[in-house]
Amino acid sequence: DWSSDVCSSDLGETWGGFRLLEKVGQGSFGEVYRAFDTTLEREVALKLLLPRLYGKGDDEKAILREARLIARVRHPNVVAVYGVDRFNGRVGFWSDFVHGQTLSSLQAAHGRFGAHETTQIGIDICRAVSAVHAAGLLHRDIKTGNVMREDGGRILLMDFGLSHEHTQGKSIAGTPAYMAPELFAGQPASVVSDIYATGVLLFRLLTGQIGRASCR
Repeated sequence: DWSSDVCSSDLGETWGGFRLLEKVGQGSFGEVYRAFDTTLEREVALKLLLPRLYGKGDDEKAILREARLIARVRHPNVVAVYGVDRFNGRVGFWSDFVHGQTLSSLQAAHGRFGAHETTQIGIDICRAVSAVHAAGLLHRDIKTGNVMREDGGRILLMDFGLSHEHTQGKSIAGTPAYMAPELFAGQPASVVSDIYATGVLLFRLLTGQIGRASCR
């Protein structure tokens, strides 16, 4: 959940042509900042490899891979990547900075979503997932924490750190409560497992709970 908490502000630091304004989240191998692109004069989300991972080839490849995967998907319900680079030994990429909240944050604050609202959100998520699949990719971590509602209402699918191409990879990865039963049996992720996760997400929005089918 990259946008759930603002960790610091007015950092006074730079990375290449970007001024770091505030740290908004951290994942397993990257940290995300709200930053200002001084060249194009616009606000962006900047994801940088964690300092402890500098110089580790596999982790640098992972953050580059994530950027390239997202860049392959062009859809209004998927966060757009603008570029990827390395400055001062730090690898990172920049994308849209979304002013809004994740669905998990919204539900924590306001409770269950209504049927009509869930339907509208579901349509947008399905469009985003369809675009991901059309690009030859799987997301593998669809959940309420990885979907944002922009302040204007647009729904955006985020965080492609576990994505891979349809024909690659058989490792088990994802958020257990959203994972399809066959994944626990060692079968590879598929379009169907992404669809299953989408169904669990919608069930959670409606009920505030997560079904137990994936845990049996």
